[in-house]
Amino acid sequence: MMKKLISSLAGIPFSVLAQQFPEAPMCFYALRTWVALFLSNKDYRSIVAMDLKTHACQFNAEQPILITKVGYQAWKPGITYRIALWQVGRTKALSTCLVKPEHTSSVQYFTLKNPVAISPEQTYYISRTYIGGGPYHNMTDYIGWLSNKEGAPVYPLKQHVVTFSNGFFSNEHNPLLSDEISDISTRSLLPMIDFEYHY
Repeated sequence: MMKKLISSLAGIPFSVLAQQFPEAPMCFYALRTWVALFLSNKDYRSIVAMDLKTHACQFNAEQPILITKVGYQAWKPGITYRIALWQVGRTKALSTCLVKPEHTSSVQYFTLKNPVAISPEQTYYISRTYIGGGPYHNMTDYIGWLSNKEGAPVYPLKQHVVTFSNGFFSNEHNPLLSDEISDISTRSLLPMIDFEYHY
């Protein structure tokens, strides 16, 4: 669509533009718009908290999507995390990615080796698990950026065709198999884990 507009405005034949600039798929970010809202709205606040190794969000999609990148906002640069995508009903991760974000003021994105197809009839989790490199060498290193809303739940949180329905925190790396007493399932804390997807 954009190439046709450029073609007509610049007087360049559309076929030439189509050859030189193949159509790129539209990409979307599950949380990027919401993070901007959180930062500008006094009802929301960002905090660094939750000293459990794994921070996760449950989500689903209204239509098939393809996740190509995962993102995380670190509280300190140089910490290594494993970001994983999980499907409820399966015991192994659909994809994992070891990351070492350097950005502490925004989400940094990392390309998945193999994109992950998400189906509308399934429920999924995206998780980040602390691996190492924290400054304190104890459970304080497990903390991460979270957002919450003053006096109200954050979830459900809808962006385009993706809806986040719950936050989850645990010392287990797999949010689907964890049943520890210390596990926390909440509708009031949103970890700063994100993903890029295409329709």
